[in-house]
Amino acid sequence: MAGRRQPTELVKAKGKKHMTKAEEDARRRSEVNAAMDKAVRAPKWLPEELRPEFNDISKRLIKLGIFCKLDRDTLGRYLVAHQAWVSVSRYAIEAIGKRDSEGAAEWSAIQDKYFKQCRACAGDLGLSISSRCQLVIPQAPEEDDDDLAKLLAFPPSRVGSG
Repeated sequence: MAGRRQPTELVKAKGKKHMTKAEEDARRRSEVNAAMDKAVRAPKWLPEELRPEFNDISKRLIKLGIFCKLDRDTLGRYLVAHQAWVSVSRYAIEAIGKRDSEGAAEWSAIQDKYFKQCRACAGDLGLSISSRCQLVIPQAPEEDDDDLAKLLAFPPSRVGSG
């Protein structure tokens, strides 16, 4: 089974596949790239008390070059789910403190649903360690004018052999 399609820059940076200029151009044309924004406003439906956190996180993600207007609803859903998770967690902790196993089970199940929503949105936005590792595109090595370095970096062609 083939893996996920990777951006052309990532494939080039890894150096595992040689592409002709035409293949590279065709591949780049088929990639979807959203224009990065300098600032993104919170969605209108987002509660007022969550807007400062939206602004803070969106600025950080924009600075990383991984956030645009298309992502603002996902960040809004993340913040709403996180707020709900915090609220429900209080009830779960209270039920556990009262040794109310039935209430604790109910609130914990609701808490788990909000946690899963938070985790899904966080993964989409690169807010978790593992999702950020998948989003990072390594930089290609700097060009070196030294002919010996060029020879060592690229295997010799097999033209005329065997």
